[in-house]
Amino acid sequence: MTKQLIYFSIIFFSLLFLDIYTKINLEVVPYRYITKILAVGSLVSFTIFYFYKKKALKNNLLIYGLFVFFIGDIIIIDHLNMVKFYVSLLLFVTGKLFYTLRFMHKEDFSIKRLMPFFIVCFLYVSIVYNFIFPNLKLYFIPITLYFFITLLMTLFAYIRKGVVNRKSYYLVLCGVGFFIVSETTMVIKMFYGDVLFQDFLVMFCYGVAQYFIVLGLMIENKTLKVENNSILQAP
Repeated sequence: MTKQLIYFSIIFFSLLFLDIYTKINLEVVPYRYITKILAVGSLVSFTIFYFYKKKALKNNLLIYGLFVFFIGDIIIIDHLNMVKFYVSLLLFVTGKLFYTLRFMHKEDFSIKRLMPFFIVCFLYVSIVYNFIFPNLKLYFIPITLYFFITLLMTLFAYIRKGVVNRKSYYLVLCGVGFFIVSETTMVIKMFYGDVLFQDFLVMFCYGVAQYFIVLGLMIENKTLKVENNSILQAP
């Protein structure tokens, strides 16, 4: 791990915990907007620094997705406003589609490997909807679409195995897993009832999810240029 990555990790998680503290203890305006922009903006800046290439569409899909998430993060701070909630939901769906396109590859995959995945997905959706379905009402279609895109993103993260190095595979898969924990906590909080440490879980898991996905994709091809004469080898 490079010094730059270590320094960034310290900065990012410090800002993430500051944002969590602000969410729980301080006023939304103006403090939450400041800490959210700092936390997510630092990850966007870091990702652009390492990934952006003018004609490299596949790498830039991650940047586009992360930037869309960044805008959605700012808008959803005022989640009690229905218009802003729907707009942020649409932005998050778009961001996940960018991530899904980034995870896609042309290699064949085993149908047998998909069976456990679909079984787990079915059980997961059944359990979550058992809690939230009675209260969804007008939110049924957008929330169902949101979950569908999340599972689609998870599927393409899951079938990366054997195409990328093992460390990259598990980092991205763990990142997607943290996404699911964050979103499950959020929808249960909104449409069922309070969850223990809900604000912390939603924000911490979301931040870790984005961090792991970015880190996993950094080492996807086993090498990472960090300086003109320096290469990071992925185990």
